[in-house]
Amino acid sequence: MKKFALIFTMATPLVATAVAVAPLSEYDLNQPVGWGAMPDFEVTGGEGGQEIVVTTEAEFDAAMNTRDKETRERDVPMIIYVKGEIEFKSMHTYHVKNKTILGLPGARIFSNDRTKKNSGVLKFTSGSGADSENIIIRNLTIQGAGAYDVDGDDALLFQGVKRVWVDHCTIGDGVDSSLDCNHESDYICISWCKFVYSIPPLAGGSGGSDDHRYCNTWGSSDKDETSPGHLNTTFANCWWDEGCMERCPRVRFGKVHIANCYYTNKGNHYSIGYGYKSNIYAENCWFADGVVVDKDYTDAKKGYGEYNLQIVNCHNSPDKKQSVGDIEYFLPSDYYEYEVFDMELVPIIVGNEQRGAGANLMVEEGKGVTGYVAQESSIDDIKVEKAMVTSREYLTPDGTRVSEPGRGLYMVREHLNDGTFRVRKVIY
Repeated sequence: MKKFALIFTMATPLVATAVAVAPLSEYDLNQPVGWGAMPDFEVTGGEGGQEIVVTTEAEFDAAMNTRDKETRERDVPMIIYVKGEIEFKSMHTYHVKNKTILGLPGARIFSNDRTKKNSGVLKFTSGSGADSENIIIRNLTIQGAGAYDVDGDDALLFQGVKRVWVDHCTIGDGVDSSLDCNHESDYICISWCKFVYSIPPLAGGSGGSDDHRYCNTWGSSDKDETSPGHLNTTFANCWWDEGCMERCPRVRFGKVHIANCYYTNKGNHYSIGYGYKSNIYAENCWFADGVVVDKDYTDAKKGYGEYNLQIVNCHNSPDKKQSVGDIEYFLPSDYYEYEVFDMELVPIIVGNEQRGAGANLMVEEGKGVTGYVAQESSIDDIKVEKAMVTSREYLTPDGTRVSEPGRGLYMVREHLNDGTFRVRKVIY
């Protein structure tokens, strides 16, 4: 396994247009990992299927609802390229299988509706004899109309869906939440995604919260009898930026692994919420100054007090291992092999706008992912007043520390005298 790379080795590597081999960074495996790569439950999406480019709401809907000519099931493998910006007039709900959605550079699907009835963008669900399964979404910006507590819908929702990979997406401004997952959903990987709230929240909603900028709710209710034993998820190399006030994520029931994630949502209420029967293992994450790390959302008085929480080797958080009840602690290594990279590198690797978390991949029609939009990041000639800098660290683009820079491109991490730091790309 590569040094410092987040590597999960139990699943067979995927070879398909939807997850084509691409020259990504050594930290980005370009395939689902963890719970999204379990043997016999790998996420392959529309591998080997028909490829189509969509530019309108109607075209997107038609492609998603493609039926098998004989069985009439919506399980035809499809690789759907989204081109340009597409406004959804209401939340689109799908019962589908074997779909890969790839955003071409700059692709965005969005909603401008904040009403309870029509808010939300994209929903995958199961029930009424039609299940959703084996879904990949990559390099797409999915944006709601902005937080408003009216019991509306999410920017993206998985409800009873198995085998999911969401990768290199920028997701935010959900009226209710940005990306939620509930009921019997399982075998999920959320990797290299950036969560943002850029639209100011709207106060006065019927739910009572004037700032409902909530990101990721895993499990909808303590009383949900369908979720125990499910909702198993790996969040790898994700970024929660400013404006993400809560639920990053908030978890019930699931075994949830949060690895090498980046939190710059300062001024928040909390980041990781541990709820009833949650079993969370967070490691090598970076919580910036001013970020509240965790909060207890169990309810022992009503009989919903059980949980397990482990936080290991995270910046600005002491190690924690705390539990209520007799549930065994979740250790990801009991389920899959992996390594995390150095926690100190998270701001540089995950927080890199060109090659880190977010919708920054180069996707080409018929080829899939072929690299990053910015193959070589623009060089910032940053001049910092020397009086402000207390120390510097130099790292090569592959993350190797060196005592002094030579000629070429380096990541320079500068510690400042006010206790903060900044990371810049510098060419010497």
